Amino acid sequence: MSLTRFVILSITLISVFLFTQGMNFKVFAPLGSYMIYSDVYTGGGNTSMPLNEFDPVNKTIYAGESIKWTNPTAGKPYPHMVVFFSNSSNNQLRQKILELANSLHTSNSESIINNLNNLMERVSNVRENGSELIDARAILFPSLIRSSSDPSVIYLDAQGNRLFKGATYNLAGQEPFLNSGLIWAGGTVPGNFPKIYSFIVSFEKTGTYNYQCLLHPGMEGTVTVTPNPGKMGIQVTPGMGFRLK
Repeated sequence: MSLTRFVILSITLISVFLFTQGMNFKVFAPLGSYMIYSDVYTGGGNTSMPLNEFDPVNKTIYAGESIKWTNPTAGKPYPHMVVFFSNSSNNQLRQKILELANSLHTSNSESIINNLNNLMERVSNVRENGSELIDARAILFPSLIRSSSDPSVIYLDAQGNRLFKGATYNLAGQEPFLNSGLIWAGGTVPGNFPKIYSFIVSFEKTGTYNYQCLLHPGMEGTVTVTPNPGKMGIQVTPGMGFRLK
């Protein structure tokens, strides 16, 4: 390869890299298809001085793209949650969830674990027209309610993404309730809690989506989804480098 062609190729690759920062694109490799996500961190610091905030607090993406939440908190087990309430959430549902979450509020890592264990043992069902509306399990495990007309709880696969070890979901926008479950920082997960280290959500529609951590009052974030001008992919071919798709 001549020096001129090398320089042109290098400039092109750098331009592509800068253009795709903050965007999602798929990489097709011999082992399958992998999605690269926009990252948001749930908390930070360590269990002695935890940061109970999302980083970044506000995230803007295009419709059809995804966000991956992970917990970087160092030290002893110290979980966080990502919980969405839509405008269609009825007051009874929201109030019951918040009541269940109130028993968990503390900034002490050991107290959090004790409170979570106590909640695990509780049987606290609210019924609406003979159907289960919500219970303690929906706070602790990845779950959702698809519509206000059907308030039954659906549980997501806590290991839906094998690579990042967490649930995944394509958010349509009308769901009254969507919950990541307890997101841990990795390592030892106490008790019988599932080993969840991430939560991945794909956003199908434009709009503003507010979410919060039920364990830590005031820990809130926003996802703003704007119209997608078009996606860019990278095709990886063994022995042939890669090309734009």
